[in-house]
Amino acid sequence: MATHNILLLPGDGIGPEVMAEVEKLIAFFNGKGLARFETETGLVGGLRPCHRGFGDGDLVRVIAGAADAVLFGAVGGPKWDGVPYDLRPEAGLLR
Repeated sequence: MATHNILLLPGDGIGPEVMAEVEKLIAFFNGKGLARFETETGLVGGLRPCHRGFGDGDLVRVIAGAADAVLFGAVGGPKWDGVPYDLRPEAGLLR
């Protein structure tokens, strides 16, 4: 059975809560032997500017390019409505 590499990008707001449920599904499929998934988690959205390393937008894009799939959670919100697009949370990976 092939192993599929998935990059999890929970984002901010409700994103981490939603991605926690996705992680339960991945664990279920792995545990039952129905599929084989390996995951990495990166920082995007409103959390990204507060962190270094894996939260760096360029590094996240490189890792995303090597993944079989990217699961992107919720990002942004009213707090960033007046911010230029390139500084908005949703611009973190979408370049």
